[in-house]
Amino acid sequence: MKKIFLTLALIGLSSSAFAGGYRVALQGVRQAALGGTSSTQTRDASVAFYNPAGLAFVDSKLSIAVGGFGVKTAVKWQDPLTLQKSETDNKLGTPMYVAVSYKPADDVAIGISVTTPFGSSVTWPEDWPNKANITHIDLKAFNIQPTIAYRFNDWFSIGAGFIYTHGTAKLEKIQTVAGNDIKLKLEDKDAHGLGFNIGAMFKPNDKLGVGIAYRSNVDVSANKGDVTWTNVPSALSANVPFNTDKWNTVLPLPSEFTFGLSYKVLPKLELFGDIVWANWTRYKSLDINLYNDASNTFYTSTSKKEWKDNTVFRFGAEYSFTDNIQGRVGYYHDKSPVPSAYWSSETPSANLNSFSAGLGIKLNSGFYVDLFGSYVQGEERHVNNIADNFVGDVKLHAINFGLGVTYNLK
Repeated sequence: MKKIFLTLALIGLSSSAFAGGYRVALQGVRQAALGGTSSTQTRDASVAFYNPAGLAFVDSKLSIAVGGFGVKTAVKWQDPLTLQKSETDNKLGTPMYVAVSYKPADDVAIGISVTTPFGSSVTWPEDWPNKANITHIDLKAFNIQPTIAYRFNDWFSIGAGFIYTHGTAKLEKIQTVAGNDIKLKLEDKDAHGLGFNIGAMFKPNDKLGVGIAYRSNVDVSANKGDVTWTNVPSALSANVPFNTDKWNTVLPLPSEFTFGLSYKVLPKLELFGDIVWANWTRYKSLDINLYNDASNTFYTSTSKKEWKDNTVFRFGAEYSFTDNIQGRVGYYHDKSPVPSAYWSSETPSANLNSFSAGLGIKLNSGFYVDLFGSYVQGEERHVNNIADNFVGDVKLHAINFGLGVTYNLK
């Protein structure tokens, strides 16, 4: 029987917002409009995800920030020899965030945030050539992060947060065995992992800001998820792996180190820049275990990954047209961590260039409204997966938009 590869990326894929690997870089509307720059922005509580030290510099007793995004992606594949084509039909992704901070004292801030840093929905045709790898995947993950920050003086603060990740995952694929198209669905509603983030912020004067932040590795575990087989011939139904009904795996999420600067070059113009390093080399392979407790059967599938560390360069500019209206533009370049030899259609990764713009409106009584839109273009690449013997040219792009609302109480 032909080996069945169960290459599941459990909590999120790059196609959700086309960040490196399967990272979704949408945790604040203002930050997204500024090219994803984030480590020195301290207007509201959303900074906790990016740099927990920033909470101590939020200039309000209470800050509440909420927002949501729409993400529409498309991935195209073509065999360069046969010219056979396939294209995804992905539904609209909807990442969101909620962040709240409170200052019990002038120099101390506490907060909690809920974000969706990993998550996606990808749908390939059921008759496409790589259907054994993936036809559909639908993933959701939430980071719940309590945070505390302390400001030692007017120019320096530190902060730390505890991260609890909870997610759900569903994957579908089709494997042709003995002339039968056997459908496999893996589903888990209780995947989880633990981590932390720490940060420091320096504001030596009114113009310059410096941010340093680290987010730890998180190993997300799926245990006792449901396995469903469809269209299995009766002669195979009692055999491994078709008699399995549960599965488990561990997906390594990478650590990130961010260094950022902001500088107000003019009274109405501020520039931002971040460099982000992500530790993708820890993603060596993905081992998925299928089992049946009743019959004491067990099957393990190993998919080699061998991803590489990557660096993301982010830039943004904000111009104040009036005291109440700001215009924003941004750009980032994100090099793919996925080598061509291990490229997989459930993580359709490429080098990315993103162009963004946004508008900020300050209302009376401490309310802010932020708007954002971006176009993300993936550089065309040729891929040749040596394990699946899958070859092709890949193009991808995404259109993102978002709306955020903030309330700051002095």
